[in-house]
Amino acid sequence: MEQTVVTAAEIEKQTSLLVQQANRFLPDDVLLSLETARKEEPDPGARLILDIVLENAALSARTGLPICQDTGIDVVFIEKGPDCLIEGDLAAAVNRGIAQGTAAGFLRNSVCDPVTRKNTGNNTPAVIHLSMSPEPGLKLSVLPKGCGSENMSALKMLPPSAGLQGAADFVVECVLAAGPNPCPPGVIGVGIGGTMEQAALLSKKALLRPAGRPSPRSDLAELESLLLQRIKGLGIGPQGLGGETTALAVAMEAFPCHIASLPVSVNIQCHAARRAEARYLKGRWERLTRAEGTQSGPSGALSSLLRLARPLELPLTRQKAAGLKAGDWVKISGRLFTGRDQTHKRICALLDRGSPLPVNLEGALIYYVGPSPAPPGYVIGSAGPTTSYRMDAYTPRILAEGVLGMMGKGRRSPEVVHAIKERGAVYLATIGGAGAFLSGCIKKCSVAAFEDLGPEALYELEVEDFPAIVINDPRGRDYYQITGSA
Repeated sequence: MEQTVVTAAEIEKQTSLLVQQANRFLPDDVLLSLETARKEEPDPGARLILDIVLENAALSARTGLPICQDTGIDVVFIEKGPDCLIEGDLAAAVNRGIAQGTAAGFLRNSVCDPVTRKNTGNNTPAVIHLSMSPEPGLKLSVLPKGCGSENMSALKMLPPSAGLQGAADFVVECVLAAGPNPCPPGVIGVGIGGTMEQAALLSKKALLRPAGRPSPRSDLAELESLLLQRIKGLGIGPQGLGGETTALAVAMEAFPCHIASLPVSVNIQCHAARRAEARYLKGRWERLTRAEGTQSGPSGALSSLLRLARPLELPLTRQKAAGLKAGDWVKISGRLFTGRDQTHKRICALLDRGSPLPVNLEGALIYYVGPSPAPPGYVIGSAGPTTSYRMDAYTPRILAEGVLGMMGKGRRSPEVVHAIKERGAVYLATIGGAGAFLSGCIKKCSVAAFEDLGPEALYELEVEDFPAIVINDPRGRDYYQITGSA
């Protein structure tokens, strides 16, 4: 067998290109699945959300803005053939490629130390999985994984007596528990068998399979189909706002396990099911992930949405908040602040010390967002919402400072819903995974405080006709419960 030599420099360059491709272009199979779901979805509100998702993908492909501001932690799968020789440090080459692609693509730096929470500043290190393959050459797969969906992952060590029925029930339970948080509809990756860590790896690797392509094992393919129908019946729908399209596909991977165990892992991918793959063979790279269909897409979704929405001028007052009810679409104009985990933590620390706050929060609306960097000529990069429950620990304290509105995506805790009602405030959700689409509604952006936090800094934004839906209103109503997706 003729030897194939791949240099570290070649791997570095290709990794940089793949991470940019993955964040700008939805694969054609994902796009086709979204288009099919849009045609088959009976709920008009769900169809409108799918229109926005498709328009966002088209906009990202045209402008180069990331599909979603959460450009993820990069998971890199490398399959090395028996003929392949790698010259140089493989892991270092991959990480240099990730850093270069992140900077060149104006992607967000989302990776931090787990203890200090200090950002690494270049979205490295990547999570790298190297395996031996009987196929010749070298296959390189980049899977950016946003954590709104990653945080919904789960693993269970079932007894063998649970059988496939028990495994299937666990998958459905995970999707139901995740609800709106992982930006449905997405792909449900399932790993069954092996050991604890092998099942988790299988569920992640399952996300590399093209959406809608069944398992080559007929028994698994049948189970995938049955699971997709069960998930469809949950009624969660796009963004958790109701409808049939809760998942685009279920992909299962299996591995032999011990006679005493049945490990099952679930890894949920959002509707921005991003991936990019290439193979090095006979001295050249071949792109394996096609992403040509995203050059065109529907338009006018924002206009359709805004026709449904009522104006909401900022700053908020209790009277304005009292006029809103769960399920209302609004178009927001005025000045708001951003705030993610670290901003909330710092504000609460200032309050604990009795120190003045850097901004006046009276009547404020706080948008849970960490935008991607602004490319030249843009006010801001992609700027969609992050998952809101992470701020629940801080929210009652923040509301006590006069904040009357919060905006993100996903459910809030019962304690937060109670605090919202008690303070006469409101919680809104906007469209997760549509960061390129939403950035067009942001007219000005400046850092107001905590600049050292990078994407988690406190920004001041000027928005115009920014679309959102009321989830929790001052009367204690919850729209996710009304739609049955809670």
